[in-house]
Amino acid sequence: MIGYVCQGVGYDTRMATRVCIVQPLVPRYRGPVFERLSAVPDLSVEVWADLSGRVGSLEGITASDRIKLRHAPYKEHRGIVWQPAMLQAMHGDFDAVMLPWNIRSPHLFIALAKRRRPPVILWGHGFGTHHERLGGWLRRRAASMAEACMFYGPSSRDQAVAKGLPPDQLFVAPNAVDQELIQAAAARWADPQRRLQALHALGFQDGPFMLYMSRLEPEKRPDLAIEALPAIRECVPDAGLVFVGDGSQRPLLEARVRELGLGRHVRFMGAIHDEDRIAPLALSASLLIHPGALGLSIFHAFGYGLPVVTTDATHLQMPETEALEPGRNGLTFRQGDLADLARVCSRILLDQGLRSSLSAAARQTVLAENGRNIPGMVAGIERAIRFVSQSTHGGRR
Repeated sequence: MIGYVCQGVGYDTRMATRVCIVQPLVPRYRGPVFERLSAVPDLSVEVWADLSGRVGSLEGITASDRIKLRHAPYKEHRGIVWQPAMLQAMHGDFDAVMLPWNIRSPHLFIALAKRRRPPVILWGHGFGTHHERLGGWLRRRAASMAEACMFYGPSSRDQAVAKGLPPDQLFVAPNAVDQELIQAAAARWADPQRRLQALHALGFQDGPFMLYMSRLEPEKRPDLAIEALPAIRECVPDAGLVFVGDGSQRPLLEARVRELGLGRHVRFMGAIHDEDRIAPLALSASLLIHPGALGLSIFHAFGYGLPVVTTDATHLQMPETEALEPGRNGLTFRQGDLADLARVCSRILLDQGLRSSLSAAARQTVLAENGRNIPGMVAGIERAIRFVSQSTHGGRR
């Protein structure tokens, strides 16, 4: 019998649906998704991604004993994406191939045009924030050449249907983070006194603080959190700001903090991937402040019961933000209005009742039975795979 071992279970690859998933890299938060998908008994999953450890400011895993990985170099040059693995996957012995829905990659269109089999699933946001007229046409063109498209959220799928894409070929794998990991860390840090001791050991002063938890990149606008802090401190004199994350903007942000004389009130913690280091910060913070394009950080924050404050400019946001219900699990501020950002944050900092209400709803958003979680995301991916692989898989048998 020909087989391989995944999570300690041997599978007969002759009887399994063979799937190749091509990705730029495998971010740490995506690892649990591929682990669960690899454990599905009748799927044989390979993930081809750049395993060098980093693409831009995004860090990825380099090895796994639970995911069948293959190194697939990824490069960006002057806005063009190069990943030859997209072409190579078309010549593999697979029942389905999942490709990034990235219209900046010539390899994507070449792969779609030259293939004869296997069927292709395009996976991505399904929209862009720049040059949408041309970009929209290119995305629809790519979609018309694939057997299925998979989105990060239902609203993106609805938009695609409205633009004429066939509904039966469109699937949703709701983006999520590992809530089991978050809840386990939260339970270990449930004692407020222990959290306070941990913060004091890090040099934190007493007082409420806002948490930013994402990469420090221009589209996420971490600079606005700093610019709003002086006005917030006029209402809440002991308020502070903590950044968890790293990126190209960090030197500029640190310089701006010095210019404003906010050094005692702003902390840069760098990138943290250990939930036991994140938990005391997230459980002690009053809110997540994310003035720009908000993605998976919203679910990370919700898992800790953190209300989220972000821009009301929905055209700038990522699909994950559709889980935000202003007034229920977070609040929005008027795009470009620093005074409104300061007002909204101060409101949450000062109103314990509001903060508690928003916090409870935030947790429910990700912890309810139909909440945003890893099992739901894996189920969405599996539905798309089974849809496109039915004809080829049945023929092979």
